[in-house]
Amino acid sequence: MTVTLRRNNVRSGAGLRSGMLIPGLVLLALFTGSALFYAYATERSLQASYRISKALELQRQLRETSRRLQVEINNLRSPQRLEQAALREGMIIPGPDRTRRAQ
Repeated sequence: MTVTLRRNNVRSGAGLRSGMLIPGLVLLALFTGSALFYAYATERSLQASYRISKALELQRQLRETSRRLQVEINNLRSPQRLEQAALREGMIIPGPDRTRRAQ
């Protein structure tokens, strides 16, 4: 019985596959990086949108408070209201003989 050894018992396609492995891994890494960046950008966009929404609601509330305070200031400064408050406290309108003009 004779034994013969074959040399170069390597498939020729195996070299082709290893040559495609590195570019395939690079493409996979680029795709994964792009997907992660897209998810990150979307999440940041949603956070910014929520912050803007909260800020707009706060602005609306502050404007309403400002409007109410301005109405209250106008009511407190009203000459009719001041006259009624003075009469309730027992003040009277002085006559012409009791007034003096400042020069």
